Amino acid sequence: MRRLLMVSYDFPPSSVGIWRTLKFCRYLPEFGWRASVLTVLPVRSPREDEGPLAELPEGTEVRRTESLDPQRLAWVLARRRIVRGKGTAPGQPPVTGGRLRGVFEFLRSWVFMPDDRVGWMPFALRAGRRWLREAQFDAIYTTSTPHTAHLVGEKLSRESGLPMLADFRDIWVGNYLTYRPATAWHDRRQHALEARVVRHAGRVVSATGPITEDFIERYPAEPREKFLTITNGFDDVDFPPGAPEHDPSVYTVAYAGTLFGATSPVPFLRAVRLLLRQRPEWRRVLRLRFLGAMIEPYRETIRRAGLEDITTVEPYLPHSEALRAMQAADLLLLIVADRPGSHIMLTQKVFEYAAARRPVLGLVPEGAARDFLEEIGEGYLAPPEDVRAIAGRLDRALTHWREHGREVLPPNPRLARYHRRELTARLAEALEQLG
Repeated sequence: MRRLLMVSYDFPPSSVGIWRTLKFCRYLPEFGWRASVLTVLPVRSPREDEGPLAELPEGTEVRRTESLDPQRLAWVLARRRIVRGKGTAPGQPPVTGGRLRGVFEFLRSWVFMPDDRVGWMPFALRAGRRWLREAQFDAIYTTSTPHTAHLVGEKLSRESGLPMLADFRDIWVGNYLTYRPATAWHDRRQHALEARVVRHAGRVVSATGPITEDFIERYPAEPREKFLTITNGFDDVDFPPGAPEHDPSVYTVAYAGTLFGATSPVPFLRAVRLLLRQRPEWRRVLRLRFLGAMIEPYRETIRRAGLEDITTVEPYLPHSEALRAMQAADLLLLIVADRPGSHIMLTQKVFEYAAARRPVLGLVPEGAARDFLEEIGEGYLAPPEDVRAIAGRLDRALTHWREHGREVLPPNPRLARYHRRELTARLAEALEQLG
């Protein structure tokens, strides 16, 4: 059994950005690799979930380090009631709102390179060097975001001589959600850091085809076969057994995930308001359920739209409960903002929606998410900011439910290649090719 050192800031009990790495850990032993994980010490918060740790194969070693980064600082201060973000919902990081927001945004843009988790780097390097002295490893795997993990792995790889595979869950340079260099110098520096990682890594894996194509275009001197797409996916063992409880007298539209920044529910909420004005009879049966943190401006939108009586917001649910809620819903809402660069977006949630076997209302622009939904041929698609089109798709779904009952989606053979085991097999093959 070959041994892999995985460098990943995000790892359980954190509930953010963990599933790709965790599932690779779970299934790699089936393909001759045993993973050991270098990560950060958890900060206790309402969003943490110990449950996923049970998926790790027996004997998996996880080493955790301290870190000096504003995300952890914000949680610590909030936990000690030193700060409380204005409009911050329970379970939502105070970084996204409140007194410290301006400070953190300044530090992210002007000081931290490559991101605001760079305070983890000295601790991770020290722990990684010690581990590499103590045990025999065959390769290093790094995953982002945060991109600090790639710099840690690249340094350890150079020092140890071990080959490295860099896995990009999100794009680095040009990410439409996070990339805001303060000056041209900052932009050049970010490009240089990314180039250092990409050129050193033996294989560069991306979570979507557009990210892979972006790398190929921007690094023409690197061999094309160096770049590989391994999407996110689903695992059927995650879904609770048995049929979920479902109220057949109402039609529930559910959204799973945090709503902030460019990921805005406002066009959808306006579409619901428009539909209820045109078809007031739907108010008796339509229910909206948001599973995840929602910043205050969007809660205010719900109030202004007169939708409080049909809407519930549940700030955080453990993963298994969120999946059960997806299965119980009549329609699952997916939102991808129509912004430059959003064509790369294809998150884990898209695959879990499909695996839940519920129809999807996809408010998505042209890009990876729309391509996937069109590939599996299920659900209702609309431009993300076209209120009338969204209202029309929702009316069509409600009409189908009233006339034919709850939609039952049969097994879809197109989903098989997105199972986490199949995706891990591709990763193991890429690791073998590192030499």
